Amino acid sequence: MKCFKFDQLAAYVDGILTEEENSHVEKHLEFCPSCRQVVTALQKEDAFLQEAIQSPVLPTGFDDEVLSNLEPYQAKKKRWNWPYQLLTAASIVLAFGLGASFLSEIQQSDTGNSETSVVQKEKEALYSVEDEGVLLEVTDISASPLKIEIFYRLKPEESVLEDFLKKHNVNHLSQVGDDYESFPPNGKIVDLNGQELPQREVSLGSNGWLQNSVVIKPAKMDELPLPDTFRAQIEFNDLFMQDGDWSLEIPINVTDAKLLTKSNSYNTEFMFDEFYAGKIEWELSTNAHNLQIHAEYREDKKDQLKEIMKARDNEEITPIIMPELSIVNSVGEELLIDGVNLESHMGESFTFNYEFTNRVKGLDVMEYLPRSEVLTLRLKGFRLEEPVNTQFDLTDGMEKTDKNGWTIESVAVEEDTANSKLVSITGKTTISNIESFLVEVDSDKEWVTKEVINTTVTNEGTFIIQTNMPNSVTNYQLDITSVTKWFEDEWEIILW
Repeated sequence: MKCFKFDQLAAYVDGILTEEENSHVEKHLEFCPSCRQVVTALQKEDAFLQEAIQSPVLPTGFDDEVLSNLEPYQAKKKRWNWPYQLLTAASIVLAFGLGASFLSEIQQSDTGNSETSVVQKEKEALYSVEDEGVLLEVTDISASPLKIEIFYRLKPEESVLEDFLKKHNVNHLSQVGDDYESFPPNGKIVDLNGQELPQREVSLGSNGWLQNSVVIKPAKMDELPLPDTFRAQIEFNDLFMQDGDWSLEIPINVTDAKLLTKSNSYNTEFMFDEFYAGKIEWELSTNAHNLQIHAEYREDKKDQLKEIMKARDNEEITPIIMPELSIVNSVGEELLIDGVNLESHMGESFTFNYEFTNRVKGLDVMEYLPRSEVLTLRLKGFRLEEPVNTQFDLTDGMEKTDKNGWTIESVAVEEDTANSKLVSITGKTTISNIESFLVEVDSDKEWVTKEVINTTVTNEGTFIIQTNMPNSVTNYQLDITSVTKWFEDEWEIILW
């Protein structure tokens, strides 16, 4: 991958390249961090020089004030004021010299070409493999008993990149996204004898164009814990629409990370009329944290939900209890969530597994919070989604009607266009803790499409459903299919 010369990049920053040349440089900058850093430095230098050569704006009356304080002029032999001339010249040199000095301090060549400058030397690859004109380089490894993350970068030959962009009919890689990797990688962990170790997940992380990671999450093994040293095997078969073989076997050592990994639990139960939440368990490590919480409906609520689902003939509207929580550091910054897995047990009880990365927003992908950092679990409450089986037959201008804790107060219409009208259905519910509900609005005309509307509920339980209908429609069917409830219960638990 040949870099541009310094004067070519300077011409790009100055905006004097042709449109074709400009496009060629921009394509190269997308996958060359060295040239990007040179461009950034040149842009900073331009901004500095612009500021240095701008004349200051003097206050009004400044000239008169200076002249009034001067002594009467007396003719003297003309001579050069060399100190002043030298000072002026030095000022001009300083303005340009600072910029030149700023650039020279950051210029280093990693290509063997003295005319090519970089701000920071590219990180050396730990492992690499090349095939079909694409170089894959492993740059960093982050490993703990909870998560193995292997960071890598891709360097396609210019002809491969050009062909790839042409096939996608775009000018820049940013217009393609992450599609240069058509298939997720194969990945596994094996012990030193080659025996595969259990794992929960293999996925592709996303950290920017041509800079990515493979994530392998080991399974928790009570009987046979994860060994201190093992190997990670990763394999790509398709990069930049090239069929090839990019395979690496990478040694992993989690000895130190194991010493900083901690497990604990909290036994307090959160009790509500309809459900309860139980034991909270967590495991904290150097680069990742896992937290598990269980919630379950009470027996009478389970029976009620079973009847509703039976009446709906097993439609795919199932109950769910979702905790709303976060983990924060000592200054209240939230840790980034890496994923949430839900286990539903017949729609009656639920186990949530939250995965957090040991980072907060703003940290680099290879930066983690120190294990001395205080971490706190903040539980805000629980959000429930439940099926409902309540229907209303309504007409324009009809009076109040009640059913199953729901009341329709009125059905009002107003002209919207020559052929349609706005229908406003106002009502109220006595069911507590409801935030919103889903309702299907239909009519007695087969050619009118059924509409699904998400409707919010006020703290007083009132709501308004609005929909557009043809002027010829006067009869409506409302089917309230599900509700969302919110149960607030704030807790703070020190995890570490």
